[in-house]
Amino acid sequence: MDLFLHLKELFNKNIDCGEDMNNHIVFFMRKKKCLYINKNIMVRDGSVCVIVYKHRVRDVLLPGKYKIGEQSIPETYAKAHIDRKNKKGAKVRKIRANIYYVNTNEIKSFDFTSNMGFSIKSRETGRVKGLSQGICTLRVIDPAKLIKTLLNYKNKVKSKDAFKIVGWLIGNKINKRIQKDKISVDMIFNNHEHLNKLLNTGLEDAYDNIGVFVKNIKLKSMNFSKRSQKKINNYLVTHKKVFNASTISNKNWSVRGEPASMVTRQVGSNSGNAYIVCARCGFKNSINATSCRNCNIKF
Repeated sequence: MDLFLHLKELFNKNIDCGEDMNNHIVFFMRKKKCLYINKNIMVRDGSVCVIVYKHRVRDVLLPGKYKIGEQSIPETYAKAHIDRKNKKGAKVRKIRANIYYVNTNEIKSFDFTSNMGFSIKSRETGRVKGLSQGICTLRVIDPAKLIKTLLNYKNKVKSKDAFKIVGWLIGNKINKRIQKDKISVDMIFNNHEHLNKLLNTGLEDAYDNIGVFVKNIKLKSMNFSKRSQKKINNYLVTHKKVFNASTISNKNWSVRGEPASMVTRQVGSNSGNAYIVCARCGFKNSINATSCRNCNIKF
């Protein structure tokens, strides 16, 4: 049965995504690289088909069933000079092109990261550098523009690459906004709900140029450079009263994956007796201590 389906797929000249587009933002038809004249191309609801010929977006097909030809893909048809004969004198019956299906449904929990960091200077920490990560709600509003953007990164964008590249574009623009507005470290850690509101307001139309609409931006974590991390750790120790472990855990915040309690104290044992080591001064305190007996920092 598997062999029969394989042979059927091999000789089937129709184009159909056949994938659950909810698992993709862009799906590249890797096995279907030719558009056969007078065969069919199917586009299902919630998706759009984008035809790329010679590294340029040529035609965009909305949901429906199309017979491949001059009427359905006019620009691709014209650029391929389909009415001419090939070198052997035979009439051309197929066009080699890259075919992309784009998900146009709303993606409510789209994970984004960044690969171009922000650099901010605060009175509390001096200059620190970091990368933001989070989630947002995303919807593709211009499939052709999105594919053009992705092709600027790679000549052929694989399905898995689209999530990564779009995530970078979102995260990098957030980093630029944080740097441009000179957001303080205190706001990032102690008032990040207000920061999320600022980002959602300030970036309402910021992604139109890549063909997507983004809303409900929520930062989940900040990853700082090694040198900046030391400054951040010292900041968290001295601002323990305002910024505590419950504040982070309840709102899904992390610093390089560590909860705040790991920054302010460490638990050890000696001959079976547990103790708490103050991260600020290194003093060993009773396991039940709520503050350091040496420097009075609260745990």
